[in-house]
Amino acid sequence: MKKTRRSRVIASIGATLATILLIAGCSTSPDSNGSPEEPGANESSLLPAAEGTTTYPLTLESPYGETVLKERPERIAAIVPNAIDTELLLSLGVTPVLTSNFVSEGGYLEAHGSAKLDTYEFTMGEDIPIEAIAASNPDLIVTVGWPGFGEVRDYYERLSQIAPVVTSPESSQHIIPWQDSIRILGETLDLSDAAEAVIAEHDELFAQVRADHPEFDGLTATWAIFYGPANGLQYFSQPGSAPAAFLTDLGFSENPNATEFATDTKVSDELLSKIDADILILGQSAAASDAEIQELTDRDLFQNLGAVSSGQFVQLPPKTEDGGDLVWAITSGGPIGNAWAAERIVPQIADVL
Repeated sequence: MKKTRRSRVIASIGATLATILLIAGCSTSPDSNGSPEEPGANESSLLPAAEGTTTYPLTLESPYGETVLKERPERIAAIVPNAIDTELLLSLGVTPVLTSNFVSEGGYLEAHGSAKLDTYEFTMGEDIPIEAIAASNPDLIVTVGWPGFGEVRDYYERLSQIAPVVTSPESSQHIIPWQDSIRILGETLDLSDAAEAVIAEHDELFAQVRADHPEFDGLTATWAIFYGPANGLQYFSQPGSAPAAFLTDLGFSENPNATEFATDTKVSDELLSKIDADILILGQSAAASDAEIQELTDRDLFQNLGAVSSGQFVQLPPKTEDGGDLVWAITSGGPIGNAWAAERIVPQIADVL
């Protein structure tokens, strides 16, 4: 019986679904009788054709126990609250039978069919609805990329009674690198080549960004978000974060002050000078009004930041003109969202340098 591999991160963000679907559509695999599938055999399936590299039964190991996937799954419930697992599945050409209502939060997954997906309602601070997951009748439950939304261990036993569960390795990070997660999904679903293609698409996309914008090379950058008076200003490009990976992929260097916010992202007045960098990107949460963020940026402490006084400052609205959310896309750290975000934010950064 084969056991899952847990590869570590070697690349970063971005993919185009059309390319992945094309690659996946060219794959073949053994069916239950051991013979290759005919081309197009899975056209009406929720998954692309299998590649034939994963052997079932497959033991799904986790920090909380293990379950056994007896055969290639068809009905996949993606239950991570911020829907990063759904974004990864969509980038592989997989349609989940259930996802979180937050799948529509960023707006950029609509082109990939997110509006047609069945969703469960997630409320911060509340449990995920086990009953809704069971009602979706899954033969695989996906929880990869979960950290930051509570402990999978709190649900694992109940979930494993519904269907086999695939998880991320145990991690102290708030965000699991999506490359790690998509490789786990690729092996579990017999789509490892498709998973590698998603990563390769990212490499090509961001290599082109760096080639087109050599002026980014070596400059430091900060990604911060203002959440209004209740939660204030937060530093989100701390080491190991999705925004830090995104900025590095664009060609920027890590801000040496970023470690100041490794354990606490809140930016107090005393720490405001620490967010300064060659380029400062400030996102506005939907929880913050225009007047509230204006009050922040008008303050002398903020105006005296080097990036602001030199004009190397980009302020992002809660929504783009097409209704998308750059703040969500970059902080969630998914392949589709980050490619979408790069297309929109790179010209804005280039304009102020």
